[in-house]
Amino acid sequence: MILAAHQPNYLPTLSFFSKIKAVDKFIVMTNIQFEKGEGWQQRHKIVGPSGDIWLTVPVLGSQNQLIRDVKINNNTPWQRKHKKTLQQIYGKSKEAPLLPKILQIYDKNWDRLVDLNFQLIITIASVLDIKTPIILDEEVSGKKQELLINICKKYGAVSYLSGVGVKLYIDEDFLKKFEASGVEHKIVEKNLTSEFPYSTIHYLFTKGRAWILDII
Repeated sequence: MILAAHQPNYLPTLSFFSKIKAVDKFIVMTNIQFEKGEGWQQRHKIVGPSGDIWLTVPVLGSQNQLIRDVKINNNTPWQRKHKKTLQQIYGKSKEAPLLPKILQIYDKNWDRLVDLNFQLIITIASVLDIKTPIILDEEVSGKKQELLINICKKYGAVSYLSGVGVKLYIDEDFLKKFEASGVEHKIVEKNLTSEFPYSTIHYLFTKGRAWILDII
């Protein structure tokens, strides 16, 4: 079995769903450091009539917390803003009949950021007809490759699939630890993020579901 894992990003990119589609099981891990501000767990971008539009979920607390502990700041009308923006930009697109499946998620009062993001991830995966089991894991821990190896051992995977970003920090020690664990390490062949940097939502409603499935 080949497995992949990732933090629960908000409205993720095509590369995120491409990796889900490529494996037998996908783990959403939350017992790791939250990336506030510059990270992708609370924000993403789409394209509006005048250029990029950032959709950001306001959160409470500092960056020094685990993803699983991050609470949403519901004192601001962020849900109404995000829902209205998506409706205005994509409400008349050719895939508009799919939009209510996304928008209804914003009708619920979310407490934790991870729960919002996980629901969006599994909903978008379902819309794209991706059958890979997606599991929320809030317990597995470790640093760098140890975390990935621990995930593989927990779920009985013999191979782990990394995104192209792993090339930035992969080294001899990284490879030795994977080899010693008996878990095969693989890297995705497509670098979709550089070519398609916006949220999957943008491409779903401007290019269409069939186009996405051809790309990923």
